[in-house]
Amino acid sequence: MPNGKIRFGAIYGTGAVLGFTPNDIKALSMWEFMAALEWYVKANSSDDGKMTSAEVEDVWKWMQGMEG
Repeated sequence: MPNGKIRFGAIYGTGAVLGFTPNDIKALSMWEFMAALEWYVKANSSDDGKMTSAEVEDVWKWMQGMEG
């Protein structure tokens, strides 16, 4: 939030998606929770980090437009 505070409802909701109970979340530090979330996303993401051929074409067109 703009004042630096955190809405813990979102933390508990995200924890539920990760399979954590409210007591599990209370036992974790924020660092531990964020690490678990990061690796959950990596494990469940279909994005391999590589650019699609369409993205490569878009970048190539953009780079060609920079000439001149």
